[in-house]
Amino acid sequence: MSRISVLIADADAWTALPVAHCLKASGRVTVHGFSATANTPSRYSSLFTTYQCLGETFHRDLWLDQIGRTIKKHGIDIVMPTADFAIRTLSEQRERLGWTAKLVQLPDVGTFDTATNKASLAGFLASNRFPQPPSAVVTAGRPADNSLSSLTFPVLVKPPLSNDGKGIRRAENRGDFDAFLASRPDGDPWVVQTLIEGHDLGVSVLCGDGEVIASAEQHALVPSREAFKPAVGIEFGYESSATDLVKKLMRELGWSGVANIDLRIARDSDIPLILEVNGRYWSTLLGSLKAGVNFPLLACETALGEVRSNRIARRARYFAGAHSILMSVSGGGADRIRPGETSLYQLLRDPVPPASRLLSRLLSASPLSRLPITKVGVPPIIR
Repeated sequence: MSRISVLIADADAWTALPVAHCLKASGRVTVHGFSATANTPSRYSSLFTTYQCLGETFHRDLWLDQIGRTIKKHGIDIVMPTADFAIRTLSEQRERLGWTAKLVQLPDVGTFDTATNKASLAGFLASNRFPQPPSAVVTAGRPADNSLSSLTFPVLVKPPLSNDGKGIRRAENRGDFDAFLASRPDGDPWVVQTLIEGHDLGVSVLCGDGEVIASAEQHALVPSREAFKPAVGIEFGYESSATDLVKKLMRELGWSGVANIDLRIARDSDIPLILEVNGRYWSTLLGSLKAGVNFPLLACETALGEVRSNRIARRARYFAGAHSILMSVSGGGADRIRPGETSLYQLLRDPVPPASRLLSRLLSASPLSRLPITKVGVPPIIR
C-alpha cells in the first residue's frame, strides 16, 4: 500500500489521539485533523500534518461541508470518525455526502443504536439467546416489581447511554434499589443486572457486513481503583470462547466498522456473558497496537480493499495511565511493568497535548478559575 492521507473527522474526541498514534506508527499514513471545537488539547499535537476547527459553535451541516472542503484541499484518501457522535452522524448522513466513498466502514444507524444502548442491547441479546447477566429495563416513576422477578440482589443499575463505567450504581437490596430509583427523574430508563462475581474481559473487532476482519481479546490483570472503571492492566494474546461469541454477535447484528465488546465470566462458570457494546475506538487501543493489531490502519486498508496488516493479537501486556508509566521507570512495582508495556513512547513522541490537558485541570482547580471573565469568540483555526 502506497502512502495514504487520512482525515480524522472528530480530532477533538478523546479517541482521536490514540487513533492518530496508531496511524503514524505504520509509517505509511499522513494524518490530518478536523475538530468541531477550538479549545481542545489535540490542536497542539505534532501527529497532525494539518489541523482545522470550526470554532466554538457547532453546526452539523457546516461541519460536514468543511470536511468536504478539507478533503479536496489536502487530497484526503480516507475519512475516519473515531467516537460515537461522529461515527453515528457520518453513518446517518452518508447518502447525502459527496465523499461517501472515502469513509471507512461504518455500522448502519439502526444497528448502532441497538447495540450501543444498553436497554435495547439487553432486549436484542434476550431475543437472540445470547448469554448475558439476568437483566431488566425499568423506568423511574413506574412500578418495577414484575421486571425484577428474575434478578437476585445485589444488582447494578446502569444508564442506557454511558461509557467508562459512568453513572453505574450498586444496590445491595430492594430497599437500596427503590431509594435510588425514587431519586431519579420520572421517565428515566435504567438497565438493572444481577451483579456477577468474576473477572472482566473484552474483545475488540473490525468488521465488514457482520464478518470479523480482525480481533484482539484482552483479559483484566490489574483492576482500576475506581469501581466500574476499565482495568488498568490487561493481557492480550489468546482467544477463548469469548471471541467466538463476539463473532456470532457481530454476524447477528450485521456490524461494520470497529467495536469493543465488554464481557464478564462468573467465578463458577466458563461461559462469557455480554455486558455492552462500544461502537467506537476504545481506551486500550494502544494496547492492541502493542499486541500487533493496528485497528485504525486495518480500517484504512479495508476501505481501500488492500488488507495486509496483521489481524491476530500476539501475547502482550499493557498498563494504562500516568501511574503505570511512573511505575515502569522506577522498578516496575509488583507487576514488573516495563516501559514498553505503557504509553511512555507515545507520551515522549507527542507530549504537548497531555501537558495542555494537565495544565487545564490545574487551572480549573485554582481559585483564579472562579473569577468572572468575559467570554470572547474564537475564530476558526487552520494550520
